[in-house]
Parts: sequence; C-alpha cells; structure tokens
Amino acid sequence: MHREYLDEELQRLATDPGCLPQGWTEPEIADFRLLVQCARAAEVDTDLRNTRMLRLQPHDTGDPHRALATLSSGRVIDLTFKDAESQGAVLFALVPAEVDSQR
Repeated sequence: MHREYLDEELQRLATDPGCLPQGWTEPEIADFRLLVQCARAAEVDTDLRNTRMLRLQPHDTGDPHRALATLSSGRVIDLTFKDAESQGAVLFALVPAEVDSQR
C-alpha cells in the first residue's frame, strides 16, 4: 500500500531510521515502524486489517474506511484507507493525547 502521513513527525519517524522524537519510547517507535512495514507489504486494506499482531480496531466513528492502531504505550494512530489509482493507500495520523484519553 502507498503510505501518507498527516503529521510531519510520523513521516520522519517512518522514513528516517535515526529519528527519535521527544516523548516517544524505543518500544513504541518499533511498534510504529512495524505498522508502517506491514502497510508497505499490504496490497489492500484487508491485508493490513487482518494482521493480528497489529490489533487494529474499528474506528470510533464507525467509518469502514478508518481504523485505530494502539501502540504498546497506549499512543493511538488513526488510519484512513483510501483508494489510489493503482493500489490502495493508507493515511497515518497521530491521535492527540487529550482525545485518546476520552476513549
């Protein structure tokens, strides 16, 4: 799948192996990079959704084109699946901590 990032921090984290954002632990960085790696390997959104080790959950809104990935630390990544011309795409966005705490 094609990968897009709503947050510059997530894009740097996904593309720069030396990126260590402030406030992120090594295990959650590894979790996020695993999520990105699985998205790269997926051909369609169901490939990613069916990867059990990622434990993706349906989005709170009930939108079938969205899902949530909770990292080991509890940090939440919002995934939006889109149809691209030749292959599927996924947009990664970081759920703000104050929104996440209301879940």
